[in-house]
Amino acid sequence: MKKTTIGMIGTGILAFMIGFGYFPASSVVTPASAAPAEQTTGTSDETSTEQTYTIFINSVEKDANGATQLETDRIGWYTGEAANKLFLKENPDAAEEMGGAPDGYYIVNNDITEVKMPVAADAQVLMQIYDHTGNYEDMEINWNEAIGLDKFDAQYNNSLGLLDLSAFPYHVTVKDGVIVKIVQQYIP
Repeated sequence: MKKTTIGMIGTGILAFMIGFGYFPASSVVTPASAAPAEQTTGTSDETSTEQTYTIFINSVEKDANGATQLETDRIGWYTGEAANKLFLKENPDAAEEMGGAPDGYYIVNNDITEVKMPVAADAQVLMQIYDHTGNYEDMEINWNEAIGLDKFDAQYNNSLGLLDLSAFPYHVTVKDGVIVKIVQQYIP
């Protein structure tokens, strides 16, 4: 699923924001605070780098060995004043009417390159909202609700579900080329 520059309009103020996204080189000016977060851990003999990116997930699949992999599309995730400035720059006609980014965030997807990435079997998956029972009345926001990777796969690929999980951005933590954490970004 290809996505282009998106300004999602919802009802309310962004209630939850974590991590920083990776912003591919483009004509968009990326604030320094939005660069990938790098952390080096380990002993002096062994170091590893963890980076957190904001992505759209285009597919959740099993490879030939049964390991989960995600087809990802990195996006620019802007909040607050950075979101307002970019939104107004890209949508000058909206300045009078809206004054800034709807709901305090703005998503930019100037590079639609898709990358398949393996997911660790013990990856942590934290969801904000998903279809628990198939009933609309049971859909509630549960901040950072931990679910297993297999359940995430089933939820994401549930074509009969009430909520399309591909519409949400995700913050993924990558260590040594493998996704070790997936966090759904709630959007109002």
